[in-house]
Amino acid sequence: MQTQGTILIVDDEPNVLSSLRRLFVSHDVNVLTAGSAHEAMALLAENSVDFFLCDYRMPDVNGIQLLEAVKDRYPDMFRAVISGYAEPDAMTYAIGKGTSMAYFKKPWTDYDIAGKVLHIISTMKQVKDKELNYIFSSIDKLPSIPKIYYELDDAVNSGESIERIASIFKKDASLTAKILQIGNSVFYSGKGSATLEQAILMIGLTTVKEIVLMYKLTEGLGAGPRIEKELERIFSHGLILNKAVEHCLVHSGQKYNKNISNTLGVLSCVGKVILLSYHPDRYYGTTAFSEGCGCSFEESEKEMGYVNNNSSAITCSFLDLYNIPFEILEILLYVGRPEMVSDENRVISAVYSAMVRILGAIENGGDVDDIIIEQCCYGILNAVKLRNTVHIITDVWNIGK
Repeated sequence: MQTQGTILIVDDEPNVLSSLRRLFVSHDVNVLTAGSAHEAMALLAENSVDFFLCDYRMPDVNGIQLLEAVKDRYPDMFRAVISGYAEPDAMTYAIGKGTSMAYFKKPWTDYDIAGKVLHIISTMKQVKDKELNYIFSSIDKLPSIPKIYYELDDAVNSGESIERIASIFKKDASLTAKILQIGNSVFYSGKGSATLEQAILMIGLTTVKEIVLMYKLTEGLGAGPRIEKELERIFSHGLILNKAVEHCLVHSGQKYNKNISNTLGVLSCVGKVILLSYHPDRYYGTTAFSEGCGCSFEESEKEMGYVNNNSSAITCSFLDLYNIPFEILEILLYVGRPEMVSDENRVISAVYSAMVRILGAIENGGDVDDIIIEQCCYGILNAVKLRNTVHIITDVWNIGK
């Protein structure tokens, strides 16, 4: 009988390995264990593993070093680290670099670690669904992450000055112009007089970094001048969606992780850009459908029968290649289904799903009535606060047209 997947757990303490293995006894999953990095690499060479989980502190090598070796040899494998030590800098570095794609804390008795692992395996199988091969088969060469993205990542994570970060942008004239354009747009200052440094601060360091990734990827995908206007439309949608999500979350009164939430709008554009560049007939057909129905692009895809190969799945599959954190991937993938997202990210997912649907209606002339507002609450959000966000985003959209 086929199992849900195979997990390899690495820890130098036998009692820890036994304890973790027991957590999966009632689940249809194959669990392998290793007491050292050497034993782990040997098991990986002989088995197909879906999820690799290792302890941070081990006598022969630390978990981050082991994960780096696994990443080099098995880049498609989901990698996670577990630690009982307060190592926030090491964890931030590992996840930021894509070395580790998730972090679990000891003791795991405080939460359902088995449920989280199985949720990740299930989600990642959707991200790598075979139906997406049709989309990616027409792309001869996927663009690589630009060097400037890594420079910015290092500068932001190292706490470099805004002047130093701005100097990285100034190496690329087109990118500098794009950041100034965004910073001086109605989505941010709207005054047209912000300096590069001011624009970066207004947009936000994490957001501006992902804008760089998105902007450079659109260059690498080979989009010609004839679709520049459409790319600008997609990009503007992503920026407004970013601001809508941010506004709604700030006023929700609920706790959320800003490092996860403040890039969703920009990163969500990736699937549409790929469709526009390589499957324009489908892109324009879906756009026409959404305009006719007054709904979002994502809702239109569902109505047109695109399920496992919709733009959200394309986005996640593409971003997975660049080791974007799992928390972001699951929110983007399960748009409209926040109940499918991990508990700690469910508020963000509900807000993102609501804003996708509402912004789609605003852009395409659809109604956002009380029924829609109530549906977009998903039993999580406050209808009055959500309605306030709708008014503000409608004003921003109308000014920016």
